[in-house]
Amino acid sequence: NGLTITSTGLAITAPANGLTVTASDAGLVTARAITDVSATRANVTNTAGTPDTTYEVLKYGTWSFGIVNASLDTNAQANVKLQISPDGATWKDEAGPVTINQNAMDTLVASIFLKYARVYYNAVNASSAVTLKIYFQGHA
Repeated sequence: NGLTITSTGLAITAPANGLTVTASDAGLVTARAITDVSATRANVTNTAGTPDTTYEVLKYGTWSFGIVNASLDTNAQANVKLQISPDGATWKDEAGPVTINQNAMDTLVASIFLKYARVYYNAVNASSAVTLKIYFQGHA
C-alpha cells in the first residue's frame, strides 16, 4: 500500500492507480541548480566602505563574486574585498582588498567555508565616483 523504490531498471513502483517512472536510457541524468545574481552600485563616493548584499552560501558547492568597475571617470578606482561570516553578524575579511581600475574586472573566491558571504567596497577617491557591477554566481 505504499511507494516502493527499487534500483532494478531505475523504476519507482507506486501503489495501485499510481505511477511508474523508468529511465529512458542506461544513464543517470542530473542537473545542477545555478544562481546568477547581479547588481549595479552607481556613483559610489564613500571612501570608508560599504557592505553589499549578504548571500547565504551554505547551499552552494561552488560560488564566487565577479566585480566590474564600470565607471565613466578614468580616475575612478574601487577597493573591494570578500567578507565571510558564520552568523551574518560577525564578519571576517577573507579575500582582498583588491583595487579595480576603470573598465577592469576582478573575482573574489573564498578559501574558507562559512555560511554567509558579501562584498565590501569603497571608492579610492571621493572626487571620482565609482560604478560597480557586482555578480554573485554559484551552483549546488
